[in-house]
Amino acid sequence: RNQTRLLNGPGVPAIIGEAGMKPYNFKEIGRGAIEVEMYGQVVENRPIDWRTGEPSKGLFIVLSEFLQDLDKYRDKEEITFRLNSVGGDLFAGIAIYNRMTELKGDTITIVDGLAASAASVILQGGKKRKVFAGSQVMVHGASVFMYGHYNQQELKKVEDRIEGGNRSVLEVYAEKTGKEKGFLKGLMDSEEW
Repeated sequence: RNQTRLLNGPGVPAIIGEAGMKPYNFKEIGRGAIEVEMYGQVVENRPIDWRTGEPSKGLFIVLSEFLQDLDKYRDKEEITFRLNSVGGDLFAGIAIYNRMTELKGDTITIVDGLAASAASVILQGGKKRKVFAGSQVMVHGASVFMYGHYNQQELKKVEDRIEGGNRSVLEVYAEKTGKEKGFLKGLMDSEEW
């Protein structure tokens, strides 16, 4: 069976964390406020090590786990999300972004180091957004990881999925930045930092 995985993250290996480090942490910083550190790769499902069949080690922000934890804090007055992520699965990033926009309180997103690809979509989820002078944001179009054998019709379906993913991201960027879609598409096509 052919496998495709729609990505919006750079082609780099998964971040391997230090002992005791977690891909995200929720910390109460006041009675009505929390801070969420998101320091990992965004994935729909926890990757499995093909050699061992066991869950891969690394800093993975797993969509279902993250949303379940976020739901516990949905009524907080203020939630600050601190990002340092290479990105990852496109629709996992969009799902996190959408859930962030539904939060009742003030939401702030801060790029501590890197918000690349799908993490740049998550960055847009804050009502207030901040990027430090030394931090970086990277945007580009969707890509796929593929293996197997494909015929022309199957490849056209993959192309349609990529185009659909690009339209989704473009809508988010346009809505949150107020920039023209043509300008934003140019940034995505050329992979801009």
